[in-house]
Amino acid sequence: MRSPSGGRHTLVDRDAGAVARAFAREGATVFLAGRTPAKLDAVANQVASTGRVAQTAQVDGLDEEAVERHAEAVAEQAGSLDVSFNAVGLNNGEQGIPLVELPADDYLAPITGYARTHFLTAKAAARHMMRQGSGVIMPLSVPMARVPAASSGSFGMAGAAVESFTRQLAAELGPYGIRVVCLRPTGIPETAARLGSHTREVWGRAADRLGVPLEQLLDTIGSGGLLQRPLTVDEVANVAAFMASDRSSGMTATVANVTLGGVVD
Repeated sequence: MRSPSGGRHTLVDRDAGAVARAFAREGATVFLAGRTPAKLDAVANQVASTGRVAQTAQVDGLDEEAVERHAEAVAEQAGSLDVSFNAVGLNNGEQGIPLVELPADDYLAPITGYARTHFLTAKAAARHMMRQGSGVIMPLSVPMARVPAASSGSFGMAGAAVESFTRQLAAELGPYGIRVVCLRPTGIPETAARLGSHTREVWGRAADRLGVPLEQLLDTIGSGGLLQRPLTVDEVANVAAFMASDRSSGMTATVANVTLGGVVD
C-alpha cells in the first residue's frame, strides 16, 4: 500500500466504509478485507469515487492463517504496511438480558471473538511494521469498556480486553516506532437504520427482549452523551484518519474517546 502518507491495511465491515473513504481522501491506497465480498465491493466503489484505489480480499478476521496471509500479501504488493484499522463486527453477543441470566457461552462469545480478531490482525500487521520501524495499529472498543450499562451483555468486557491489549501492545512496539491507538465510539444508530450493519440484528434482539420498537431503542442509543445527538460514522472516520496520521505522532497507548461525552474522561 503506497501513498504520499503511507499505506493502509484495513479490515472492515460495512460500518467502516466511512473510514476507508477518509483514508483515501488523505491519499492512502486502501486494502479492504472481510468475509462478505459484496460489502467490500460496495466500499471499494465508494473509495474509487474519490479518485483513489481500494483493493478487496475475502478474509475471516478470526482465522489466524488467513489474516497472516493477507498481511503478507499486502506488504509484498505495496512495499509497506503502515496502518492497520480493525473494525470487524461480530454478531455474537446478546443484549437486553441481565448477566445473571446469560448462559456462559453467550457471555464469553463477544469477549473471545473481539479479543481474538484484534490480537490476530494487530500481530500480523506488527510483524511487518517492526521491520519497517514505523506503523499505526488501531483497534476499536465500546463505551461500556469504561462506563457500565445494565443489560448490555459482555460487550463492555470485550472492549475492556481490547483497550488493555492496546496499552500493552503499545509498550512492546514503542521501541520499533509503532503507535497503538484505540478508538472508542459510542453507539451509532445509522449503522443499524441505514447502513445494514450487524448492529441492527444485535439491537433488534435487545429491543424485542425489552419490549420496545427498534426505532425507540435507536433513539435512546443516539441521545446519549453531552452533545445529546447521534454520533455519525463520518465523525468516527475523521478521528481515525487523524489518529492514523503524523499529526497525532505523539499519541500511543491511549484510547480516543469518540462518545460525544457519553464517557467523560
